[in-house]
Amino acid sequence: MRKSDAVEDFLGSFGKWQFRSTLLIYLVKIPSAWFMACLIFTAKSPMPGEIFCSPPIGIELNDTNFWINSIHKESFNRIENEESYDYCYVYQDAYLNYSVREDEATRESIPCVKFQHQTVYASIINQYELLCSREALVALSQSFHLLGVLIGGIIAFYMLKKCSPRETMLVGMISQIPLGLATGYAPNYILHLIFRCSVAATCSLMCIGIMIVSDITAGKYRIISICLFEQFWSIGVILLPAVSSWWKSWTTVYIAISIPTFSLIILYYWIPDSPRWLLKHNRVADAKKVLLDAANFNGKTDYNEDELDKELSLLAEEMQKHPSEPTLLSIWKGTLTFKIRLFAAHIGWSIYLMTYFALLLHVRAMGRKYLEINTIIAGTSEIIGTFIGLILILHTTQKWLWTSLLNILASIISISAIFVPDTIAPTERMMIYMATAMTAKMTVSTSLSIFITSMSEIVPKEKRKTCNYSGVTCSRTLVMIAPFIGFFVIYGQLVPQVITSVMNIFASLLVAICIQTSRTLPHKTKIYFVDQDPDDDDILSSKLADGIKSKNKYLLIV
Repeated sequence: MRKSDAVEDFLGSFGKWQFRSTLLIYLVKIPSAWFMACLIFTAKSPMPGEIFCSPPIGIELNDTNFWINSIHKESFNRIENEESYDYCYVYQDAYLNYSVREDEATRESIPCVKFQHQTVYASIINQYELLCSREALVALSQSFHLLGVLIGGIIAFYMLKKCSPRETMLVGMISQIPLGLATGYAPNYILHLIFRCSVAATCSLMCIGIMIVSDITAGKYRIISICLFEQFWSIGVILLPAVSSWWKSWTTVYIAISIPTFSLIILYYWIPDSPRWLLKHNRVADAKKVLLDAANFNGKTDYNEDELDKELSLLAEEMQKHPSEPTLLSIWKGTLTFKIRLFAAHIGWSIYLMTYFALLLHVRAMGRKYLEINTIIAGTSEIIGTFIGLILILHTTQKWLWTSLLNILASIISISAIFVPDTIAPTERMMIYMATAMTAKMTVSTSLSIFITSMSEIVPKEKRKTCNYSGVTCSRTLVMIAPFIGFFVIYGQLVPQVITSVMNIFASLLVAICIQTSRTLPHKTKIYFVDQDPDDDDILSSKLADGIKSKNKYLLIV
C-alpha cells in the first residue's frame, strides 16, 4: 500500500473545504479559455460586401455596388455558402478607368493595394489589414498567444522555487487585467502580438493552481479533480459567445474578457496555498494554518494541535532532505523500450494538442452566420470527451488503447465529410461538416484528459513531476504550429479538417503501439474470511487486515 503523510492523513481524500477550494481554482480556467479562443470572434471573416478595393486617387465613388461589381471577379464563397467576389484582386482595366469590359476571359487582374471597409463588426482583420497576402498574420496572432502560454509555463516553473502556487496565481491575476486591456487597445499589429503573448503568459501563471488541487485531494478524488480541471476551460469556450456577441468591436471584447478577473482577485482570499509546497520550503506555520482552516470548515475536531505540529515538522524535515528534482535529461535514462514509450507520449500529447486547437479554431471555417452556436457545440464536445476520458482512467486497464481506437474511428468519420455531395443544402452541409469535425474534437479531448492525468505513470514516482513538466513544455512548443493548419482553408473548406484527422490517426497509432501503463486506480478492495487470526504475520504479510470476527472467521481486506 502507498504510505500516506501527515497532510493527507489530516485532510482526508475530499471534503467540503476541498470542494470549495477546487471550485474556486477551477474558475481561473474560464478567462484563460476566453483569451485563447477570442480570436474566433475578434477576427471574424468579412462578409460579402463588407470589404472591397478602394478606388484609385482621383476617382470619386458614387455607386458602391456598381464599383464592386465592376472591378471584382465573381466567385462562390464556400465558407458562407453564397455568391461573392474576390476582393484580393481587381480587373486592371475597370480599376483604372471605372468601366466594365465585356470579354472577361482576356481581362488582366492585379492585386488590390488598399481596402475600404463598411463592416458592422470592427475586427483585427480591419484594424491591421490582415487580408489576402497578410491573412497568415491572423494565424500568427494565435501562435503568439500559444508562445505566451509556453513562456508562462517556464516562468511559473522557476517562480515556484521562491513563490508558492497561490502567490504565483495572484501575480497572474493582477497582471492579466492591464495586459488584457492593453491587447485590445494596441495601436499596431506588432504591439498586439507582444501584448497577446504577455497576457497568455499570465494565464499560465493563474493555471498553476492545479498544483494546489493535487495537494489537497487524494486517491480517486485527486484523479477526478485533476481531470475535471479542463472542464472549466470548456465552460469558458461555451460562455465566450455570450461574452463576445454583445459587442461590435474586437477592442470591447478584450475589455469584456479582462474585467471579470477582478472577481477572481476578490475570491482569492478563500483559495488555500499548497501545504506540501509550504512544508518543503520550511513554512510549517503557514502549512498548519491551511490545515486548521480546512479542519474548521470540514468540521474536523479529532486532532491535537501539538501532535500536528510535530508531524508537520517531521514531514518538513523529510521533504527538505529529499534530493532535488530530476533534470529533464535524467527522465530519459532507461531501456530502449522505455525511451520509445516516453518519446511516443511526448509526440502523442503534442499532436493531440495541435489537433485540439486547430479543430477549435476551425469553427471559423464553418461560416460567420453560425459562429456562436458552433462555438458552443465545440465546448460541449470537449466536456463529453473529458468525461469519457475520466471513465477510461477510472475503470479500464487499457486506457491508452481505448482512447487510440476512439480517435482513429472519429478521424475516419471526420475525413468522410469530403464525400458529402454539393447537392445538399448549404445549412445541412455545414451541420454535417460540423458534426464530423466535433466528433474528432470530442475524442481528442478524451486523449488530452488522459495525458494530463496519467502521462506521469510512464516514469518512476520520483520523476513524475519532471515528466509532466517535460510533456507540457513539449506539447506547448509544437502546438504553436496549430493555428497555421487553419490557414489551409484557402485551398478548401475541409482541408484543415482532413489534415487534423490524418495527424490524429498517426498519433493514435503511435500511442496504441508504444504506450501501456498499469491501471491508474487499483482494483476495488476484496474481502476474504479466513480461519486464522489476521494478527498472524503469516497471513497478514503486506496486506491490510481487520480482526473483526464473523461466524467464527476473521475478515481479511486486501
